[in-house]
Amino acid sequence: MNLRKVQIVLDVSDVQQVLAIALDEDKDKALAYIKGSLVKQIEKSLQPH
Repeated sequence: MNLRKVQIVLDVSDVQQVLAIALDEDKDKALAYIKGSLVKQIEKSLQPH
């Protein structure tokens, strides 16, 4: 996989989830969100078109 700069778009529910995680400072929720949502979006962005 070739790494490069990517941009991802967060919908309103993703923004709410990120802000809630930041307010709660819940490390487990943060890791779950990164693995469950952000990684998938990043991998999709890195796929050849």
